[in-house]
Amino acid sequence: MFKTNYLSDPQRIHENRQSPRSYYLPYAPMDDHDNSSRVLSLNGFWRFRYFPSHLDVERERFFADDFWQNSHLISVPSNWQMEGYGQPHYTNIQYPFPINPPFTFSEIPVGVYRYDFICDSKKMRQFLRFEGVDNCFALYLNGKYIGFSKGSRNPAEFDVTASIEKGENQLVVEVFQWSDSSYIEDQDMWWLSGIFRDVALLHRPQECIWDFHIQTSFDNNYENGILTIDFPNIHGNQLDCEIFLEKESLVFQKKIVIDKENHHFSFPVVSPQKWTAETPELYRLRFVTSEEEICQEIGFREVALLENKICINGKPILFKGINHHEFHETKGRALPKGFLEKEIQLMKEAHFNAIRAAHYPHSPEFYQLCDRYGLYVMDEADLECHGIGSTGDKNYLSSNQDWEKAYLDRMKQMVERDKNYPSIIIWSVGNESGNGTNHEAMIRWCREKDPTRLIHHEGESRDCISETDGRYFKDVQQADFNSRMYATIQELQEVADNPQVIKPYILCEYGHAMGNGPGSLKEYWEMFYKEPQLQGGFLWEWKDQGIKAKREGQPTYLYGGDFGDIPNDYNFVLDGLMTPDLQPSPSYFDIQRQQEPIAIDFSLYEVGKIILRNRNQFKDLLDMKCCFEIKRDQEVLVRKIVTVHLPHEKDVEVILPSELLHTKKANLLKVQIFDEQKTLRGKLARIVASMPIEGDSLPGQEPDILLFNEIQDDAKMLLLRNGTNYLRVDKTTGKWQFMNEHQDIYLASPESIFWRPTTNNDFISSEIWREYGVDRMMTNLMSCSIVANDSDKLKLSLKEAIGPAGKFWHIEQTTNITFFKDGRVTYEISGEPKNHYPLTVPRIGLVWQLHKRFTKTCWSGKGPKETYADTENGSYFDVFSQATDELSFQYLYPQESGNHCQTKWATFKSDDQLALKFQGNHFFNFSVHSYSAAAIDSAQHIHELKKADRYYLYIDYQQHGIGSRSCGPDVLDKYQLHLQDYHYQFEIRIKGV
Repeated sequence: MFKTNYLSDPQRIHENRQSPRSYYLPYAPMDDHDNSSRVLSLNGFWRFRYFPSHLDVERERFFADDFWQNSHLISVPSNWQMEGYGQPHYTNIQYPFPINPPFTFSEIPVGVYRYDFICDSKKMRQFLRFEGVDNCFALYLNGKYIGFSKGSRNPAEFDVTASIEKGENQLVVEVFQWSDSSYIEDQDMWWLSGIFRDVALLHRPQECIWDFHIQTSFDNNYENGILTIDFPNIHGNQLDCEIFLEKESLVFQKKIVIDKENHHFSFPVVSPQKWTAETPELYRLRFVTSEEEICQEIGFREVALLENKICINGKPILFKGINHHEFHETKGRALPKGFLEKEIQLMKEAHFNAIRAAHYPHSPEFYQLCDRYGLYVMDEADLECHGIGSTGDKNYLSSNQDWEKAYLDRMKQMVERDKNYPSIIIWSVGNESGNGTNHEAMIRWCREKDPTRLIHHEGESRDCISETDGRYFKDVQQADFNSRMYATIQELQEVADNPQVIKPYILCEYGHAMGNGPGSLKEYWEMFYKEPQLQGGFLWEWKDQGIKAKREGQPTYLYGGDFGDIPNDYNFVLDGLMTPDLQPSPSYFDIQRQQEPIAIDFSLYEVGKIILRNRNQFKDLLDMKCCFEIKRDQEVLVRKIVTVHLPHEKDVEVILPSELLHTKKANLLKVQIFDEQKTLRGKLARIVASMPIEGDSLPGQEPDILLFNEIQDDAKMLLLRNGTNYLRVDKTTGKWQFMNEHQDIYLASPESIFWRPTTNNDFISSEIWREYGVDRMMTNLMSCSIVANDSDKLKLSLKEAIGPAGKFWHIEQTTNITFFKDGRVTYEISGEPKNHYPLTVPRIGLVWQLHKRFTKTCWSGKGPKETYADTENGSYFDVFSQATDELSFQYLYPQESGNHCQTKWATFKSDDQLALKFQGNHFFNFSVHSYSAAAIDSAQHIHELKKADRYYLYIDYQQHGIGSRSCGPDVLDKYQLHLQDYHYQFEIRIKGV
């Protein structure tokens, strides 16, 4: 019988649970493989009662009808917090309970579930299988205690043959929110409870295959393969089995006899098609006995360390990886059907080839999809105790013998369940759990069980970092390769240059994608492509884990602290490339560019060629379409499509069609490469690159200039008029407005601005900026003088002192404004910082108030997504058009967004053809927002933002880079906006109605 003291006994992991086995579904011999008669899904609506304290639960009354009188229906799978019971709780590192292992809370919330089902026959053995229950549970059937299990992200299977009845059966599951195992499930994610993965009743014959282990290898030339199958556990003394290996047709058919002495078999396979992430060729393996059939997809691939490189099928690979949590915006960790596949498709479109199952084994569907779509998987044990570091000893649990059994169980559960998936090439012993003797036990067992895969131990790598200078100075010994989180570009180079570090080196986490960012992905990938020892990394992370809700009648997303969850780690859970509903953030397109399989090189343009580089390591790209366009702004002057063949790991020089080289008045060469072939893995994402033919000269088409035909000029005021539109200039202050006769201001003179709404990655820099008062700069007009005032123009020169109150520094700025009476306004701005000013500032620019009638924006420069100095590599030069309201990306935590760097001109248009065009002598930055910088800065959720009655238009000389300092390196020096003397100029042209 279950006892509640099990909840605080780390050596009491399970009771009556079956030995772990590989994942499969059994079939009757004649079953359709899409619908097994041997599997009764118990997913659906269950009776449910929630108790805030386990002390209030009357277990002896579980099977009394009146116990369920106050019950409700709950969906299984689900997390009960997402269904309205209790509250979600988010922490990154800290435990939500006092640290006193193995104890958590004296009163533990409990969910009690009941499900009634029909069993048609008792002739077969019956097994209840739970794929995932958080945190631990006890199981009862027809009034009898069956067993219990800990390990939230691992399966638990129970033989219920003796307790099941033919006909009606009543199943009760008691789920506890906390136990001692919560100490080693301290991953950076929401604490969510309940039966969150599939539940099924499996009907099995008395004699059957319980487990099997499939391995593949090759001869020395990687030509012919060997298929090895081990049956370590069968039910019965002897089993006749027929094996079928199939692809499009039968490859071979073998009859074998399995018993305790003969359970290991090898079969040669001539020239099998190889599985890689680029070529995910799968075979179907079927085991058929007299009463049952089991199917398993397999891939022929071999993982090895060769010459200190991680190799697949004898070739070194480069991990274009992503860290992935299982999470859904309304369902928590109970993922709806089709959701995972959509995620995998989006990953492949961004050219990811690897996933780290962070930080626990995922659902079986995940690995099947990775096998089919082609993704290398680092499978990670459900083990993290990051918060235990607050004891002062990171190995407080990891070197504690009382916890060794629990550690080892998590490794065994993962490896035994997942050992037959070809996509898994690495076993990871967990995350952020130190480096202790319990890890050593996990590694010893794993090497004996499965020597065909590599082992990752992030905690051991931390011990290879010098405490004095922070350098990575030696190789790991237990793990197969070095691994680190958030190394800087400089640190990567130091590793590559260090003769003491020989083993492969990857970044298990890098590029923290929290909010706007990460920056400098280009520099990381330049290092990965340059240094063979640096075999790539896994970006953190795939998507924001915000919980969808409504507040003040508006849709929004919630994070730590929004549910009264104390302690919490605030919005640190919003740190992905994708929004929770799978909308790509701008950084998705940046990493997509870095990982593209084809690189486009314009270095030979002057001799009439471009270079196409196929970065694939295994797959040729045949019959690719290469589209060349010669453009002048929006106009395509010449368009030509050629077919190219790109062998893997080769450069191909493509001769540009002659008509492209002799086109006058062109200013842009645009190249697009695409694949018209549709496969299971989808089309290759279109690859686009462009090159300004005239360097940074993208002049653009001139809008018509509004010729003012009425002029009023006196000592204080200049008034220009055309029909119902006015341009009014105050000669004493330099202030001006462009408006209509109803006093609707289209554009007002700007204010100098040096602040931007803080990004998540600014949070350390912003403290310095705020200390210097950059967020509260004041402009004092020292003088406004008339330089010229004649028949065609008025030129004013403004001398300004711009600085924060209470601080001993300011900027002496000179702004020369020329108002041409044909409707042009030019700005020439120079600034010189004085006294004790900050080293960097977020931006240098101007903010304008723009009328909401300008609903369309067209610009020439980098696009189409937002770009910053260190995030613009996913963009290309062209002329782009977009609704003004859509220029900014809406991050779930409001912050700076929507910048467009390397802009030559930007035009804002109204439906009635009124237009304002900003054009620079050199590249500038622009962005448009419906909220002021102060409103964005003060908001903590998107529903708190209220649209203003005007746009805020920013024309910036420069902006500071983004970096990834929310949990990683700061902005590289070359992308920092150092406060020093500056000078920039631009022109505004007005097109009339």
